[in-house]
Amino acid sequence: MSETEGMETAPVGGNSQSASDLELFEQYLNEGIDLDMPGRGDLREGVIVEIRPSELLVNIGSKRDGVVPQSDLAKLDAEFVKNLHEGQTVDVVVARQPEDDSVFLLSIADAQQKRDWLVAEQLLESGEITEHKVLGFNKGGLTVEFNHLRGFVPASHIVDMPRNLSEDQRREEFEARINQVMRLKVIEVDPKRRRLVMSQMLAEREHRSALREELFKTLAVGDVVTGTVRSMRPFGAFIDIGGVDGLLHVSEIGFGNINHPRDVLAVGEEVEVQVIRIDSDSQRVALSRKRLLSNPWDGVEARYALNSVVPATITRLADFGAFAELEPGVEGLIHISEIADIAVAEPLKTVHAGDKVQVKVLRVDPKRQRIGLSMRQVDQPDA
Repeated sequence: MSETEGMETAPVGGNSQSASDLELFEQYLNEGIDLDMPGRGDLREGVIVEIRPSELLVNIGSKRDGVVPQSDLAKLDAEFVKNLHEGQTVDVVVARQPEDDSVFLLSIADAQQKRDWLVAEQLLESGEITEHKVLGFNKGGLTVEFNHLRGFVPASHIVDMPRNLSEDQRREEFEARINQVMRLKVIEVDPKRRRLVMSQMLAEREHRSALREELFKTLAVGDVVTGTVRSMRPFGAFIDIGGVDGLLHVSEIGFGNINHPRDVLAVGEEVEVQVIRIDSDSQRVALSRKRLLSNPWDGVEARYALNSVVPATITRLADFGAFAELEPGVEGLIHISEIADIAVAEPLKTVHAGDKVQVKVLRVDPKRQRIGLSMRQVDQPDA
């Protein structure tokens, strides 16, 4: 009997539960219970039903409408508010649920920020690089625009940010970056603490890596490209040619004696250069600016006729004489016997690097790029 009784009682309980569910369903149909009642803090799409003098009436798909008060509209961009119209779909956040016969209190301002937090979380997950304008700074770094939010770029994640600066120097560095547009990557999102941290350093590293990979697929020796001077060392200048820093050796900057790249170039300057060597394995590129310039030895015979007297600058001394520059890239030799009168015991001691002198042209050999000069014969009449 116990088994039979057990079998008979089970359907009774089931019927009772079914009756309860049915009553709830009928109540939902008859009384309009909203089973999808929005909760406080929910992000919803709504349709503007009516624009009132001090508020907006917005339908969010429930049995009751909601209002966006004037205090919330005042937080929005004036042009955005001016263009709102009836029938327009807008994002809203439920600020307060209705009590009795009241309506939902809604916020467009909170919705804009909540939507932006969702976008930030998506960027964090995808690793996508985006561009943002620098708005200001604080002690730790830069603040940047992120739609209706503010992102933060720590100083340690700013490209070309010098270290060990005084407070004044640090402020000057930050101020110089205001209004710049930066490539950034989201590295931390915490809506509760209102932390949106971004990195320029990581974004630029990935961006340049992608550019470098693409550039090495197409770059060839002999290509003429335009680049930007990024930095300089005594041995040459590094030129950004689109994701790759090529080396412009000091000997390839131009004709003439160039002691340091800064004598000719400046950081940030755009220059036209030719690719002269590519090492794909080490991802190094050698460049030349000189090969795109006119060779000063072309037509040198016409400019420096035999026996003519011309100005020159002593550039360096050797045991056998002194070298003198006639123009950038054109240098001649004053043999020791042609520096001073034969009576002078040590002629090399009579001249120094940098001296401006008058010289007489004795020989011109354009093919070997050599010119023989004399200081001694300047005042002597031609034979």
